[in-house]
Amino acid sequence: MKKSHIAIMLASVLMTTYGCQHTKAPETQTVDGDNIPVSLPDFESDSFFNNVAVSHAKVEKINGVGVTAGSNALKISFDEVSEANKFKFWPNIKIVPNEGIWNWNSKGSFKVDVTNPSDSSANIIFKVVDNIGSMGAQTNQLNYAVSIPAGETETVEMLFNGGKRKLNNYWDGDQLDLRKLVELQVFVQGPMDAQTAVLDNFELIDATGDFISAKEQVIDVGPVPTVKVITDFDSGEASYISERSVSTSVKTVDTAEGQGIEVRYSSENAYPNLTLAPTDKWDWSKEQDFNLAFDIENPTNEPIQMFVRVDQAEDKNWGGTADGVTDSMSAYMTLAPQEMNTYYMSLSQLSGKLVSGMGSEPPKKSYNAQKISYGWGETELDLSNIKSIQLYLQNPTKDTRIILDSVRLIPNLDADATRYAGLVDEFGQSTHADWPEKIDSIDELQAQGKKDLESLKTVQPLPDRSTFGGWKDGPKLDATGFFRTEKVDGQWSLVDPEGYLFFMTGLDNVRMDDTVTITGVDYENPDERSGRSIPSGLRNSMFTWLPEDDDPLASNYDYATYVHSGALKKGEVFSFYRANLMRKYDTSKEEAMKIWKDVTLERMQEWGFTTLGNWIDPMFYDNGKVAYEAHGWIAGDHQRISTGNDYWGPIHDPFDPKFQESTRKMAERVASKVSDNDPWLVGTFVDNEISWGNVMNEANHYGLIINALSYDAEKSSAKQSFTTHLKSKYKIITALNKAWGTKVGSWGEFEKSFDYREKLKPGMKADYSELLQMLGEQYFSIVRKEIKRVLPNHLYLGARFSDWGLTPEIARAAAKHVDVMSYNLYANDITDEKKAHFQHFLAELDMPSMIGEFHFGSTDSGLYHGGIVNAASQSERASMYTRYMESVIDNPYFVGAHWFQYLDSPATGRAWDGENYNIGFVTIADQPYEELVEAAKQVNINLYQQRFSK
Repeated sequence: MKKSHIAIMLASVLMTTYGCQHTKAPETQTVDGDNIPVSLPDFESDSFFNNVAVSHAKVEKINGVGVTAGSNALKISFDEVSEANKFKFWPNIKIVPNEGIWNWNSKGSFKVDVTNPSDSSANIIFKVVDNIGSMGAQTNQLNYAVSIPAGETETVEMLFNGGKRKLNNYWDGDQLDLRKLVELQVFVQGPMDAQTAVLDNFELIDATGDFISAKEQVIDVGPVPTVKVITDFDSGEASYISERSVSTSVKTVDTAEGQGIEVRYSSENAYPNLTLAPTDKWDWSKEQDFNLAFDIENPTNEPIQMFVRVDQAEDKNWGGTADGVTDSMSAYMTLAPQEMNTYYMSLSQLSGKLVSGMGSEPPKKSYNAQKISYGWGETELDLSNIKSIQLYLQNPTKDTRIILDSVRLIPNLDADATRYAGLVDEFGQSTHADWPEKIDSIDELQAQGKKDLESLKTVQPLPDRSTFGGWKDGPKLDATGFFRTEKVDGQWSLVDPEGYLFFMTGLDNVRMDDTVTITGVDYENPDERSGRSIPSGLRNSMFTWLPEDDDPLASNYDYATYVHSGALKKGEVFSFYRANLMRKYDTSKEEAMKIWKDVTLERMQEWGFTTLGNWIDPMFYDNGKVAYEAHGWIAGDHQRISTGNDYWGPIHDPFDPKFQESTRKMAERVASKVSDNDPWLVGTFVDNEISWGNVMNEANHYGLIINALSYDAEKSSAKQSFTTHLKSKYKIITALNKAWGTKVGSWGEFEKSFDYREKLKPGMKADYSELLQMLGEQYFSIVRKEIKRVLPNHLYLGARFSDWGLTPEIARAAAKHVDVMSYNLYANDITDEKKAHFQHFLAELDMPSMIGEFHFGSTDSGLYHGGIVNAASQSERASMYTRYMESVIDNPYFVGAHWFQYLDSPATGRAWDGENYNIGFVTIADQPYEELVEAAKQVNINLYQQRFSK
């Protein structure tokens, strides 16, 4: 942050956010945002009003007009603001969390019903503020302005990424931390007459995207250890207390730890402060990584907002340069009433937090300490020249007091690397836990390998299965020699090459690609493994063992030229899973992979699966035992379109002529690996979880079209095509303006850019919906054409829609061109009302459909994340698998489901993005999870009887 911005912010914190004093100071407390529940304002209870502060407004609980849910609503009456006072006060209410902090990190927006009972429009602004924003930082305050017509009730939705997406009527909030929200404000801006608004039915809406951050695990280890005592006041003298202290009085008092000082702050001064200063300076440069800590008791019945200032130069008021911004670091904390706590701060904000490259972390040591939040000023101080420390208040409204027990240096609590040291053993398994499938020795692993090899001789397909895994005991339909679809007795089904009814079950990601993990090592010349360095010592410390270069297991090293997210952007990677296969079968990497292929196919047959899922190693193509699918990614330099909420990235512009070239190359790549004459190939998936938008709100639903229309038609093929379509429909621009309620000057102006981000008029919605389906049909028609050109005998299995990336228009477009609709749904089952949005149009589309991905995970097997949908244990994973699969099997539109994935993620995180989920059927040591396997077996044994014998 630039110092000029900090100076502005410093000025702003001398008053409340809008220059108005609170009429009430609600109690708050400092809480770790990872360890508190999601909560929301409740207008029904009287206790809600304990958490409301008002300024130039009044609030009351009412029933009647404006109540849209429950019995009561919140009525806000805002005072009139004259022209003369428009910059002096802003009528507002501030709602604060009962817990001290709201954690809305998993939410994408809130909705609230707003009623305007007056006879003129009500212009209202909503503001969400985090702990930094409460100090005046506009980057941490998100604003959204709305206008409610007279006598109307409207549902207002505030998108938490509205500022970042530059949506109309949003501003600021680029750095808003949804884990640490401390205020929800509703305010008005003058000049204006007095106005009234009624709020009700507050609701948080889930964020879109399927990446879920696990709740941080902590281990309570008690009091904070000391690196160095600065002063503990036990000598009977108030050490380092400076005569420069202002409007404070100090006396020595007894404490539980010995002696401390009672500091009384007077409200007669705007900045009463206690200053601690040595005769010359403190030199802490020789100390190891540390935090500055204060052991403070707040003996009062109210919270105290305390500020800390540490100077690396003489105070400007005494002839130096430190002024609270320059040569100073300023921070703040809330002292909870009637509590004794350790409060700590880092004197180097530049160091940042440790980046482990793990999606979920090992348990963190939790001390009895609260972090002091950085506010403004220098981000790093000269530790050899600390001149003074101030503990001060800003504009106190009453006298108050604290008891300061000690000032000391403590270990850097935010950079504790000890929890990462020796994280995994020689097999890549967690050293912090034991579980039934854990391997303790190479002998144990090799004994299991011998059992695997013996089982190869005895495994047979289930007795009711045809050659290709279809229902041999069921009816026989037309045999085409390849997989196809047919509706039988009102249910969609696949038909295998011999004409038997077929239902897909199986596991995704049967391959080595995602088994590698970053070691923390890099090379100047990766091909020759020369110029070795360790840019991430933290990563490197996680491993108790890695092979030397002359070890045969070193063949499992590889090099990642690009990492999506993690501790490093590139570097050495290692596959413990593949190394364990070499150990298990006591052989070379090449031979181990051959055995692994045979054992994996044997397992699929023994467990009753009818297919291998998506993303399999090419060695499984044309395997002659288990049916499979191919997958293609469309890449290339064709144009893209953004929704403004792109989870994996902007989508393809299918109107760009280069898109067809890119698609053709994709199809040819797939066809070069599989044969059109292979009867075991079910079909091909193309792409995955494209950000098509969703129906959570208007901006998400039509974001693709909103953004595409903002482009210049000379640079965007989609904009060009949409403009041509609209010209054909409306002919003249005035007709478009009439339908859309706009004032576009000409078609030329429209072609240059139509950047409209306000609430869409009905005519616009209708046309945007039409354009969205037009976009989808262009994409799916081109993909079908190219994939069928090279693989005409096989099914086009769709684009694997996510629940957060699907609209009705895109679904309808896909249904015209795909052979099977594919959906990735992470939920308890496919009847989930909140996530299974496709349920609303299954009957309308009447298409064979399948689930491309789902899973359940637990944290009882040495991994720190249970995946997107969590289970309490391995046993519950098994029961949840059964429930989900039965919901698919019983649905007449579905023809299959694939679990994601075959293997657990590495405990230290997969190289690509740090994902370390317990979502496999087998462990990192290739040991099957018996309860889950047994559940899958039973589902597959009963599969065809349950599906077709009704």
